[in-house]
Amino acid sequence: MNASRSRLAKALALITAATSLLTGCGAAGPMQAPGGMVAAAPAPAPVMTHSLYAKDASGSLSEGDLQRVLESPIDLQFPARVGVVPLASAFEPGGDVSLSVRSVASRDLARALTGHPHFSHVSDISTELPHGGGLEGLRVIAARYRLRYLLLYSERFEDATHLNGWAFLYPTILGMFVAPGVTVKSRGLAQVDLLDVRTGTILFSVVEPMQVEGHSLMIGAERSHRDLEREAAAGAARALAKRVAAQTNELVAFADTSALGGTAVRTRILPAPIQVGASSSAIGPSAALR
Repeated sequence: MNASRSRLAKALALITAATSLLTGCGAAGPMQAPGGMVAAAPAPAPVMTHSLYAKDASGSLSEGDLQRVLESPIDLQFPARVGVVPLASAFEPGGDVSLSVRSVASRDLARALTGHPHFSHVSDISTELPHGGGLEGLRVIAARYRLRYLLLYSERFEDATHLNGWAFLYPTILGMFVAPGVTVKSRGLAQVDLLDVRTGTILFSVVEPMQVEGHSLMIGAERSHRDLEREAAAGAARALAKRVAAQTNELVAFADTSALGGTAVRTRILPAPIQVGASSSAIGPSAALR
């Protein structure tokens, strides 16, 4: 009996020792580097607070600055004041903007975005203010308006107008006035880009296709074509306003779920596209880029 109790006590002692060893391994502290030094976690990337692009129309980047842009998160500050900028061509504020494009940007895009919870105020913007050109020039204009973000609106059409079967009546002269011998046709794109004024970053672009087709008399065909294109652009701008709202909601939701804001006044941080030396879950707010 005594021998059995001795064996049982030894077995219990071994089990207790093994359990203690496993528990100690699971609760071990930070890994130590050779020499007993505790290995520190990689420092979080600093939040980008200003543009690193060249302050001219080229907006170029050095290789080092390009890497810094890709490694740096940026803050999203919504709700915020935004401005709608009509452009003759995408990202180029130097061209002459037609009255039609300005009208669509103001009437159909800006008005459709008014009241969105992430846009505390939507302002029409004119590129006629002095600026240096390019996106950096747009940042200067936005600073004059005291705006946090800009929505860049542009549209373009490719004309495919041609004569149709009714044109065989044109040699009769009278046919030119009664036969719809011109098919007015074009395809186009309307585009909106969200520019972060603080850093010069394009946060997203949305594009809406447009198509115009109709029949017209030879006299007045050009006017009919312009009217159809304006109508198509107005519809596309309203559709783009919905897509802008949806994209902004997705950006905010992504920043909210990335666990990068932990201050008393919540700041949404959009993670960097490249995480250097740390996983995305390990990045938090930190000092701004100097």
